[in-house]
Amino acid sequence: MALHDSLIRPLDAADDMVALTALIHRAYAPLGAAGMNFTAVDQTLEQTRFRVEHGHCLVAEQHGRVVGTLTLDQAYDPNVHGWARATPWFFRQDVMHLHQFAVDPALQAQGIGAALLAAAQQAAHERGARALALDTALPAAHLLAFYRRHGFAEVAQVQWDAKHYRSTVMLKALSAPPPALDDAEHRCAIVRCFFASFQARDWLAARALLRDDARMHWLASEEHFDDADAIIRVNAIYPEGWRIHVHSVEATLAGGVISVIEVFHGDQRFYASSQFTFTQGLIAFIQEIWATREDPPAWRQASILGAYRRGSAH
Repeated sequence: MALHDSLIRPLDAADDMVALTALIHRAYAPLGAAGMNFTAVDQTLEQTRFRVEHGHCLVAEQHGRVVGTLTLDQAYDPNVHGWARATPWFFRQDVMHLHQFAVDPALQAQGIGAALLAAAQQAAHERGARALALDTALPAAHLLAFYRRHGFAEVAQVQWDAKHYRSTVMLKALSAPPPALDDAEHRCAIVRCFFASFQARDWLAARALLRDDARMHWLASEEHFDDADAIIRVNAIYPEGWRIHVHSVEATLAGGVISVIEVFHGDQRFYASSQFTFTQGLIAFIQEIWATREDPPAWRQASILGAYRRGSAH
């Protein structure tokens, strides 16, 4: 796609990562000078390379030189990107999001950014995304105005770790019906945020996802936790040294969510199957069945059972 003598194309292996990083630094320098410490203000070459390799990077080329870029990402993984727990929107499987969006300052306001954004929307739509999301600093009024002009609307505010500003999360629907706070995928994203908050020991964030009167039932031990504070407390005081891995989070036809997690604690491994129900967008009830990882008994053998095997591979 060409616009004002610019070509919008995917990043190529031959593109210069040093030059791309320098371009990003130039574009974000005014924001940094205004006190907004975006990651892109001073990100390293390694960070640039990591971000483009793990996403779909587009560049704007003009007369053989890269003059703009953005990177499009799929939903974040709660096991890898725990920092994204501040908002469910980045954990939704049907929403893609963009970042490190930059145009050379000398060529801004010439339509290059709009062309990159249009290409990102097309790429997200082709990949089955129902919406495109982004976040930007609330004090950056000119950026908010730009995104609003291109159809994005504010859906949440977040405070990212180590940032000197609050951010707004903005969303643009790519198909109907648009993603909503009360749909099945948003409930799944809330559960991913819940476990990511547990892993980060961010108890305030986890508590915010629970109704005050939320309850939890551990079926095997017949223990009941009858409000949100008790649910948080029993996890917060659990002996340290544990790590959570989220295996699956799926919506149920009844409007709830079921998940499977694995917990590593020293030499022990545990599994939990959890059923979540929701009221008004918050977790209202959790029922969990816990099991300890153990070797199967000797009598269960393929020679006796036939179609039987051991191990975690599917």
